[in-house]
Amino acid sequence: MATKPNSPDDTAPSESADQSGEGTFETDVSETGDDGTTVRQAEVKEDDLSEVRKDNS
Repeated sequence: MATKPNSPDDTAPSESADQSGEGTFETDVSETGDDGTTVRQAEVKEDDLSEVRKDNS
């Protein structure tokens, strides 16, 4: 019995298509500044928790 190769359709969709081969997930990020502490969601890499892209809104 032959197995078919994995295609992009077989994997979970990822918003960060430019991050080939790297798993990411969303988590809460707490930031403290002069105006207090804010919490926001960010997409981070699984291996080092660095942010994939920062929302500058």
